[in-house]
Amino acid sequence: MTIRLERFVLGELLTNTYLLGVDKETILIDPAVPSQEICDMIKEEGLYLRYIVNTHGHIDHIGGNAFFKACFPEAQLIVHERDLLYLQNPSLNLSVELGESYVSPSPDLVIRGLETYSMTILGEEVVFVSTPGHTPGSMCLSLPGKKWLFSGDTLFAGSVGRVDLPGGSFRDLLTSLAVVFEHFSDETLVYPGHGAETTIGREKQENFYYLEYVAEKP
Repeated sequence: MTIRLERFVLGELLTNTYLLGVDKETILIDPAVPSQEICDMIKEEGLYLRYIVNTHGHIDHIGGNAFFKACFPEAQLIVHERDLLYLQNPSLNLSVELGESYVSPSPDLVIRGLETYSMTILGEEVVFVSTPGHTPGSMCLSLPGKKWLFSGDTLFAGSVGRVDLPGGSFRDLLTSLAVVFEHFSDETLVYPGHGAETTIGREKQENFYYLEYVAEKP
């Protein structure tokens, strides 16, 4: 099955917002800001936005939640339970640092627990992988059938998400990175929350945090 994948770089922090679709059904990952371009494209092409997924609760990944929920009221918002407070607290979601006070709509589906949760979306198995560290409720989305991993701010090309923000934990991040590198093959394409795509294999060779902290972990 062919899955349409489009990346939009949005907002002051150049967040990667991803639109995935099969036939007319689509999901939106990390809507950084209100985007009339994306809204118009979905409507003009007669697409059905089924889910909006937040990999974590920072403003540059949730800032478009209210806009897209207003554009597409039937779309269901998904977030991890440990970042629920981030959606409602402008200090936690960092919107106050950008001169606003943003509160997201409440989620329709909540991913719970610190293991994995899978569901069928777009006719494919989608696995939600809990990867705390950048925030307590950070998570990655895996499409095993495609060997795709949407890593949010857990893993970047050559780097990782910062942990010096409210709720961040370097220890948790290292544990999450170990899970990611252990469970996903070298061929897995990584689509991060910021910057260029990469692969698990490339990060095993070049990522400082993997080489310094994860590869030598007993």
